[in-house]
Amino acid sequence: MPLHIPNTAPFTGAQKQWLKGYLDALNCALNPSSGATTTAVVAPPAGQPVTILWGSQTGNSEALGKKLSKALAAKGHRPTLRDMADISPADLNSIGNLLIITSTYGDGEPPDNAAALYAALHAADAPALPQLNFAVLALGDSNYAEFCKCGRDFHTRLSALGAKPLLPLIESDVDYDAPFAKFTKELELALSA
Repeated sequence: MPLHIPNTAPFTGAQKQWLKGYLDALNCALNPSSGATTTAVVAPPAGQPVTILWGSQTGNSEALGKKLSKALAAKGHRPTLRDMADISPADLNSIGNLLIITSTYGDGEPPDNAAALYAALHAADAPALPQLNFAVLALGDSNYAEFCKCGRDFHTRLSALGAKPLLPLIESDVDYDAPFAKFTKELELALSA
């Protein structure tokens, strides 16, 4: 009897598609047609699922998150763009690859939409995150004493919680085009490795 995924299975469309391909291959291996020859079909390598979180006071991080999402999707990855206000540390346990783009506000504080996640990750009871791979693009203005502090703090705290950096922290001054291009290129290489 061939294996299949029930319509009521609690998986996303992408997860169902991956499982269907896996089960199709397994069914072929377990139940080859008698006398028929099989031809292996090699699928292109599947991209990585990635979650992009943005923390922004003015919208720059959100705009870069959208741009990064498009660039990674064009390379075959499966990005999900989310506002930091919509995620908790517990949600990070189900994420494999996390990309953070955040600005720093005021005297080194996180942007308003990142404040709750920032505080929760820095709490004494924050969960360990050994399964998490991450990268941070920190936006800032070097005219301020706490240049890129929020991004630095996220990078340091995620590392302390056991998460593994996909690449070193990348900081950006007011002109973020070159640092963003570097971040994107290095991520494409890291996610394809």
